[in-house]
Amino acid sequence: MDCALDRNIAQPEDTSSVIAVSCRTDTTHLSGGIVHASVVAIDKTLRDLEFDRVKAIVRQYASCSLGEEAVDALAPISDRPAIEAAMNEVSESIRFLNVHGRFSLGAVRDLAPLIKRAKDRGALDGEAFAVILNTIEGTLQVKATLTENAQEPLLSAIAQRLTAGGPAIRRNIHRAIDERGDIRDDATPQLSQLTGKRRTIEGRIESKLQGFIDRNPELISEPVITRRRGRLVVAIRSGAISAMEFIVHDRSATGQTLYVEPPGFVSENNLVSQLDSDIREEIRRILHTLTQEFLESETAFLRDRAILAHLDSTFARAEYAVQTRSGFPTLGKAISLRNARHPLINPDVVVPVSLSLGDGSRMMVLTGPNTGGKTVSLKTIGLLALMTQAAIPIPASPDSELPLLSSIRTDIGDEQSIAQNLSTFSAHMTNIVSILESADVDTLILLDELGAGTDPQEGAALGLSVIESLLESNALVCVSTHLTPLKYFAIRHPEVKTASMEFDVKTLSPTYRVIEGVPGRSNAFIIAQQLGFPEDRIERARSFLSQGEIRADDILDELERERQAMRTQRMAAEQDRSEAKLLRESYERQLTAFEEEKESALSARFKMLDQFLRDTQERLETLVTSAQQIEADETRREHLREISVLREQTRMRHEEARTLSHSDSLPPDQLEVGKAVHVRSLATDGRIVQITAKGTVTVDMDGIRVQTEPTDLIAPRKSSRTELSKQDKKTRIRPKQLRSRRVPLELDVRGLTVNEALRQVEEYLDQLLLADIRNARILHGKGTGALRDAVQSYLGTCRFISSHGFAPPNLGGDGVTEVEISESS
Repeated sequence: MDCALDRNIAQPEDTSSVIAVSCRTDTTHLSGGIVHASVVAIDKTLRDLEFDRVKAIVRQYASCSLGEEAVDALAPISDRPAIEAAMNEVSESIRFLNVHGRFSLGAVRDLAPLIKRAKDRGALDGEAFAVILNTIEGTLQVKATLTENAQEPLLSAIAQRLTAGGPAIRRNIHRAIDERGDIRDDATPQLSQLTGKRRTIEGRIESKLQGFIDRNPELISEPVITRRRGRLVVAIRSGAISAMEFIVHDRSATGQTLYVEPPGFVSENNLVSQLDSDIREEIRRILHTLTQEFLESETAFLRDRAILAHLDSTFARAEYAVQTRSGFPTLGKAISLRNARHPLINPDVVVPVSLSLGDGSRMMVLTGPNTGGKTVSLKTIGLLALMTQAAIPIPASPDSELPLLSSIRTDIGDEQSIAQNLSTFSAHMTNIVSILESADVDTLILLDELGAGTDPQEGAALGLSVIESLLESNALVCVSTHLTPLKYFAIRHPEVKTASMEFDVKTLSPTYRVIEGVPGRSNAFIIAQQLGFPEDRIERARSFLSQGEIRADDILDELERERQAMRTQRMAAEQDRSEAKLLRESYERQLTAFEEEKESALSARFKMLDQFLRDTQERLETLVTSAQQIEADETRREHLREISVLREQTRMRHEEARTLSHSDSLPPDQLEVGKAVHVRSLATDGRIVQITAKGTVTVDMDGIRVQTEPTDLIAPRKSSRTELSKQDKKTRIRPKQLRSRRVPLELDVRGLTVNEALRQVEEYLDQLLLADIRNARILHGKGTGALRDAVQSYLGTCRFISSHGFAPPNLGGDGVTEVEISESS
């Protein structure tokens, strides 16, 4: 996106007309002076909807006059790319404020008046250049702040175009002007020489004058050396004037003290005066040179001015959004406002409006009592549409939607004009005629109290004619009215949506909520009755209504009763849904607890079976050894019978374990490489890495691989490997060995190929881990060293190996590798 500033600075000599503008796409400016071919809103629309009051609020958040001017120049446009680009910039600014807290242009000032002064007067003074220098420094600070944030690429791209006039003028001003705006004595070599010479001569004069004071105390009024008319003088008493040939340069207010130049000092003071003249001339030359250089950079400074104005306007809108909890709606094809608040009403008391238009019905007829909020609702719709197309965030829910409109027209308020001899009704009709002529599919039309200001019957007839004409134009229309024929028309017409402002008849006060689908009533009879108007008089008043008006009123009563019934049912349904949600959450918690309890019970049962198998194995080995050593036949037979019993018990326990493992095992067709599973026998989650031809499954458990049967696998307790990785290693359950065979403390791979040896080493390490054995030896021999190096290299890749190295010389040396497994594995 380009910052189109050329049109605003194409005539640099006319700096008085230069105003802050912003970045644009094609020909549309989106901040500070929007120039566009089509006018979205005429002056009357802007007045009716009080758009300028919104801008005045946003203006308060600008950090300097540049941003204030840019906000003042904001106007709605219809260029979608330009609007979306501006929305993106403001959204980035909101994110910046949420992170960094604030944004300010700091010491940046508007340089356009100084450019004009430089052209008019020919040279600027030192104070003006101090302002210019501060603006240059502030511009560079803004550029640095925004370009260093990669999270805001749009703002960074805009700030990247800031030049601050270029490095040369900054350097030259800084060298010549100090922070107070005074010319530095060493601004140029010539000035440095002149000021140095003046200091020397003045020092000599001051020394001589001090000697004069010391020698003639009777003449001196005050023992000080001062300056009058550019010359160094002393203060003497008025009566001492005749003592010498003094040159009087000034006298005190009382006349008692004279400021004189003693004899013999004239020539040196004349020299100082000449030096002062030369210094002033050099300063004028310096200021003239800097001024010419400043004017040569006019284009760059005006371009920076426009960019800074745009940035300040953008951040002003962002700060407004943060302070008012506002944001941008979706640019769609219909109006769908959710919890929309009128931006000019105190947010603590405003009632949010939710309504839709254009999603099936292009027209809405809004009815309800006076002071019920109809006009405010109309203004809310129109004002939020204007703000959106001027890239000002709106106070509404982020799921709101507004269409891109080419025109917004309104007829709200009293336009009576004495100067033009127009009554209220005439003014309304003149405006409505103009609206009808320009209405099309991309127009939003807001008509307040259509048909009012004249005879009700004639006004209703004209109102119906206007409504029919607007329906033919296919424009988006929202009409508010009190007239019963218009309400009845809206109820019967399939393309018109009815809506009303809710009114509480018990408290005789409006709630300001918009109720879609139900026409409203003026409630005059109800309010009169509540306020004590005689009931018979009310019935008499009702008798004056026509049968059609009474029938329409009855229909409205019926619709209101149905709405209240539906509202009650909806509240009951909401309560039922909330209770159902609570019941569902309770059920899910109980189901989770049940599954965990079930898993815990199965795990405990497996542990018990595991312990039984271990005890049985040890008992069998003891009995077999004893039977081999005992010679008595009876004792041997007794041991063999016990062995037979233990075998039967072991078979039964194996069968029980198989039954438990099959109860909720994963079906074979669900087992695949990469699938997360839970190894029931080890009470640990893992992921399948291999399924062998024999049907066994290899599971990786955070670096530990085990081989098991498919029936040992169930659904994982965690939903993903990511969740598995978050477990605390210190609290992870350690896999336990359930196999009955013993694991040797030494593995011999001598004579095997490298691949064969590494496969056996991998399986052997798995067995050590499962058996909870921490130290072991691997015999690989010395030979050529290939097998030894391969084993050493493989062990170095195993995370669970805390150390490995060759055995001592007396235990095999470099033909044996000793392995130690870490405690945390």
